[in-house]
Amino acid sequence: MSPSCQYELTEIIPTTNGPIRGFVSDGMRQFLGIPYASPPTGELRWRPPVAPIAWEEPLESVSFGNVCAQHTPSFPGFGHTSYTEDCLYLNVFTPAHSRREPEGSKKLPVMAFIHGGGFSSGASNDYNPIRLVNDGNVVFVSLNYRVNIFGFFSHPAINAEDHPSGNYGILDQQFALTWIQRNIEVFGGDATNVTIFGESAGGASVMAHMVSPGSIGLFHKVIIQSGGSPPTMPFPTIESLEKQGIGLASAAGCKEQIPRQLRLIATKDIMAADALPDDTFGLGKFPFGLMEDGEVVPKSLREKFSTGQFSRVPMIIGVNRDEFSWFQAMIELRSGKVVSADFYPQILTDTIDLLNTLHLNGVIVPSDAISQVLELYPAGSHPSASRALAAAIGDAGLISTAGRRTTRVMAQHVTEVYAYEFDVPDSPSPWPEVSFPYGSAHTIELQYLFPLFRGGSGKAQPLTDSQQQLARQMVHYWTTFAHRGTPNFVDDSAKRVSPSHWLAYKAKDDNIMLLCTPTPHMTNEWGVRHNSDFWDSFY
Repeated sequence: MSPSCQYELTEIIPTTNGPIRGFVSDGMRQFLGIPYASPPTGELRWRPPVAPIAWEEPLESVSFGNVCAQHTPSFPGFGHTSYTEDCLYLNVFTPAHSRREPEGSKKLPVMAFIHGGGFSSGASNDYNPIRLVNDGNVVFVSLNYRVNIFGFFSHPAINAEDHPSGNYGILDQQFALTWIQRNIEVFGGDATNVTIFGESAGGASVMAHMVSPGSIGLFHKVIIQSGGSPPTMPFPTIESLEKQGIGLASAAGCKEQIPRQLRLIATKDIMAADALPDDTFGLGKFPFGLMEDGEVVPKSLREKFSTGQFSRVPMIIGVNRDEFSWFQAMIELRSGKVVSADFYPQILTDTIDLLNTLHLNGVIVPSDAISQVLELYPAGSHPSASRALAAAIGDAGLISTAGRRTTRVMAQHVTEVYAYEFDVPDSPSPWPEVSFPYGSAHTIELQYLFPLFRGGSGKAQPLTDSQQQLARQMVHYWTTFAHRGTPNFVDDSAKRVSPSHWLAYKAKDDNIMLLCTPTPHMTNEWGVRHNSDFWDSFY
């Protein structure tokens, strides 16, 4: 039964592409599956998005749009099963009491969320914004964007065409943000107060928008959750990935690799050519992701950030205490192998060697420093050897590099940088059990903002009372930041939760908000928690 049969329909809303109407449920006016661009199929594959064909009759926006084509990983995670490229839809949620107001009346801040999934998977319909919308009194927008080989692709024949190439998923996001600028006020939102936020690849996307010329003026604040890598990590150039595109087309049976023939390859055929039998993270044989194309995403990202050549807007940025334990769990689920204490030194050495070769952690750790790593991360000081391995790799990469070092780079140019670390080790996990506890792993904080988050196919679990209290406080911080540009609430007339005062980041203090139970609080010496100075010596 469709929502239109179960719930009250909203009034008709005029948008630049045609009228729509949504429905009222859970205290929200919900407008789902709004087409913000034409289906990027046929001749529109691997091209920048274009406006959809306008419609005249009201479109009932009562169900989510298609998920973008993606492989289903071999474990429950972000991924869905989808074989359609017709997927450029967004969703708008507003408080049920909000309506289009007379000119001059107060409009609500807008929070636009970009989902994660390693630029290879994920969908907007996995995130329930009921707390953000109802408790935080904001307009929330989520969106689908092309991922994997359809959203990020490099091929010399396509790149030679007269249009921006490579980062089609980022172009989709920009197109959706432009749609927000043109339409959000008819939903009661304030187009001059847009916060973009995202987790993992969504957070990296946010940082890409901070340097992209096409994103200037489309947002006014940012929140980066476990995804702050562009300022400190190397990214491939579009040219360096062209051979990969040729290889994919050949594997898909395309003999004449000209644009027309490339766009004629059936969706399922190109996905089959990219498929891996033992896929771990939704990636394929020819993994594509964010790249430096020189137009959408500038070349030399690290230099752009280090020299302050980016949109200097207020920022919340942070990580989870045990980031890599999620990745280690996914590796265990795929391989069925548990890291033993006896083999831990060798596995740690092999893992660091691999990361050195792939430049995935932002540091190059020489072989003669492995003994120091083992001293800092002995297996016996962690719940298991697997967790010791995860702590070392996570501290070296996502936490010290993409988290702390990125924060320090940004704070050199932006006054309002608010850093956090999420640390609730007993948080429920939507992912299958493994041989060690997940702790405060990658993705675990999402359920505190989006109730019962479970990704594409995990198992939702409720929070405890103390965890629910933290969830309310995190929603307070996130939405107060959207309202004011600071996570600190000044006027408590709304009688919302007033958490601890969050100080802006100062490198000399290395201070963060520790998001923990029973009460979040400020703490200094963030890097000490993760041996960051040690890892920085190899940067």
